[in-house]
Amino acid sequence: MSRRTLILIVVLIGITAILLAIALTPKQAPVPSVQKPTPGISYAQTTLRINNTPTAVNSTSSAVPVYSTDVTITTGNNKVNAVQLELAFDVIYLYNVDIKPGPLFQNSVELLKKVDNQKGTISYALAGGIGQKGVTGGGTVAVITFSQKGKPGDLARINFLPKTLVTAQGIDKSVLKTAVGATFEVAGASATSPQQNTGSPSAQ
Repeated sequence: MSRRTLILIVVLIGITAILLAIALTPKQAPVPSVQKPTPGISYAQTTLRINNTPTAVNSTSSAVPVYSTDVTITTGNNKVNAVQLELAFDVIYLYNVDIKPGPLFQNSVELLKKVDNQKGTISYALAGGIGQKGVTGGGTVAVITFSQKGKPGDLARINFLPKTLVTAQGIDKSVLKTAVGATFEVAGASATSPQQNTGSPSAQ
């Protein structure tokens, strides 16, 4: 065997060894890139609140004093076109409870009104009139009226239930962000701090 042939064999063996080593070397999976979530703008910007300082109103049908309190709204950037209020109130202290539209919507339409003075619940849905654009800003959605019983210092409550919702133009989900119920002393005395739930279209 010539020297040239021997060198060629050695070179071929070396190349073969290198290729074999490459083939047998375990391949490392590429490191996946971590994509950070893009922060979004929340579509729910609307707050509902019940005024926790009831005011006395004149009653022509009864000698029993009647009180009223407002359900107010702050919409943020939402263009609100309907509100559904689901409320619970203390039947121990409040009776003859009723609810009527506030001035928020022009030519408002009552879609649902059910007041149960035995169970202490209100289901009330209100929408803007036909052709009315969504409302932005703040205002009074509804006015709750009631009579009171109990001794001075007793605390009465009106709170939002989970099915409360607010709809707005261009959004197919409830835009309710916060709902703040009312806690007040019987006979319309100074109110205490209201119960509040945040980050959710519902409150206790």
